Amino acid sequence: MGSIAERSFEVVVLAAAFRRGRTHVADLFPASVLALYDAVTAQALWNEASLPDQALMLARLLEARADLADAYRADVEAGALGFGAGEDDEIDRAIDTVRRVLEEEAPATSGGDGLLGDDGGEAVPAGPPPPPSATPATPPMAEPPLAEAPMPDLPTAEPPMPEPSMPEPPAEPPTTADGHDTDAPSDGDAITSWLNAELDREGAALERDRPRTLAVFFGARSAHAVAAAPATVAIPRDRDTIDLTVEVTSADFATPPFPQQLRLQRDGTSVNRALFEITPLHEGSSRLTVVVTVEGNFLQRLDITFDVGGAGPPATESFGRPAAAASVLEKRIATLQFKDEDWGYELLALQVSPDPIKVEISRFDLNARVAAVRDVLLAAVKKERVALNMQFTPEDNAELLQKLAFAGYRLYQSIFEGNLASPELRRVGDWLREGLTEVRTLQVVSSTFPVPWPLVYVTDRFDPATLSWDNFLGMRCVVEQVPLARLTLAPPPPTIESTPELSVRVLYNTGIDEQMPSRPIAEQRRYWSARGVRVTEGTTADDLLRVGLAPAADDKVLYLYCHAETDENDTDHSRLVLTGSQRVTLADLEVFAPTRDQMPSRPLVFLNACESGELAPIFYAGFVPYFLAKGARGVIGTECRTPGLFASEWAKAFFDGLFEGRTLGDVVLDLRRRFLAEFGNPLGLLYGVHCDTDTVVAPALTAPTE
Repeated sequence: MGSIAERSFEVVVLAAAFRRGRTHVADLFPASVLALYDAVTAQALWNEASLPDQALMLARLLEARADLADAYRADVEAGALGFGAGEDDEIDRAIDTVRRVLEEEAPATSGGDGLLGDDGGEAVPAGPPPPPSATPATPPMAEPPLAEAPMPDLPTAEPPMPEPSMPEPPAEPPTTADGHDTDAPSDGDAITSWLNAELDREGAALERDRPRTLAVFFGARSAHAVAAAPATVAIPRDRDTIDLTVEVTSADFATPPFPQQLRLQRDGTSVNRALFEITPLHEGSSRLTVVVTVEGNFLQRLDITFDVGGAGPPATESFGRPAAAASVLEKRIATLQFKDEDWGYELLALQVSPDPIKVEISRFDLNARVAAVRDVLLAAVKKERVALNMQFTPEDNAELLQKLAFAGYRLYQSIFEGNLASPELRRVGDWLREGLTEVRTLQVVSSTFPVPWPLVYVTDRFDPATLSWDNFLGMRCVVEQVPLARLTLAPPPPTIESTPELSVRVLYNTGIDEQMPSRPIAEQRRYWSARGVRVTEGTTADDLLRVGLAPAADDKVLYLYCHAETDENDTDHSRLVLTGSQRVTLADLEVFAPTRDQMPSRPLVFLNACESGELAPIFYAGFVPYFLAKGARGVIGTECRTPGLFASEWAKAFFDGLFEGRTLGDVVLDLRRRFLAEFGNPLGLLYGVHCDTDTVVAPALTAPTE
């Protein structure tokens, strides 16, 4: 397309035409426009979007799909369609709105915009990476290829890609005659057990208003249980037992408001049973949730759905971390759990309410509020003086604070103070605002609840005259984000062992230095060469797929400094972009480095790239769950496009803090505050933590040499 004004006019007129349906488009427009219609209307939010938003969706589709854009432009230039003048007030207003947005998103006019996330080179179609060439164009790897049977060349044609999936819970583990696990590790620290829930009066149907007793305990799988889930349980070597907290909550049952304790033994059995009186409040489908924690730290959730008054068996779902985490997770005093439902989301905030709380916000509205926050950030980092400098001017800092606080507060309001918000939900909002002043870590466990929590702005009333960066959750505390998923792999201890050596694999997109005047790749290489760890460097898709993610890889840190792109229509096509515009899609990862081939070194993964940790719906079926299922101990990722200079400096400071023996959470929180204090730069809020924040490197390493 031509100028921004011309582009705005065209996409608004086309979007207005698309509202009249496919038959109308097919009758009046050439095939290229019909292809645009089919592609853009297939997006999930099209029907609910306003005309300006639909036009922006169309503009972004034309930017992302060169094939559609080329065919469309060819028809325009051939005179197959044309555009008259706007004569409709709604269309004119939409054109103005779209033009303003596109102008804000327009890249800087210098040789490089200083941002990670935009390849800037010739586009290479998504799909499997090419087979290795006989003469590599990039420097050789720092270590020889693995001494294994050679892998076959990756196909040049895109194979059918399976749907990405998390591993299912294991089948019932083999046990001895006394019910103990036969595959337990020889050191005796970890065994396989079952979390069981039994009802009294076995076989008797639940009846409305008739109390029953639910017993919750660990041990061999009970033949009398109404629900059971596998659990890998670890106990520290210097202890014989560990204490767990069990709470039962439900909107369909009357349940006790107080938790109970289970003491777990090394043989995988609990010394006692936690007993809860539950009373069905109505007939029909009724769900009961059992939550297991240690020191407030979320471990496991068992959802049991009964047919009250009926004879059908209950349905069971188990989510969360395996119980092995009990031995390695530290105390948490602030935890939120979100689970998606047909009507919205269910929230468990047991510090505030013993019962589940409804969060009746639509996915469309939630995504819109999240997008508004991200749009403010994106507009700020696209400014050349922001992207190319560490120091924020007071004017840029004040402008970003004003806009980001407004968008972050609207996100807070939409979740906790919406028109349908219950008193209990509003109390959770009050607790977030007033009760976290002394909390170092807020743990959020969620399923498809795409909120960038560090960017949520909490205040009683929004006053432009009294705004403060301290009111962002990410400046008050570290938000430890835990996917609510069927994860069955036992977590590693929070200690990254630095002896006999700490091995780091670094993967670069070397083309970044050609785009960014700060030459961050050269600076990253200088940093790692002086860091005093064993570094293996890579630059290609093969270096990631064939070596870095191979089961034999022994890296304790996997660090990617590259571009990334997301595809909102198909998570399989979201991709990391390495040197030479080599794209590694999520589908490539699932097919050529499947999660069943675990990484026993349990590396910390740091994706220092645009949108790599983006908390949109794509996130929960994207890179972070993939790496966690693959065996990573955690993932650090960015929320949106990140200036290359800032990304480089922040990563260096992060690794320096982590390697000197401080906990990961302390490093992240202190860096956010330090960069704000020293440079007026708040962009540390861009980094999301999907990792145990108590992770620490031990023994600590010496400071880097110059």
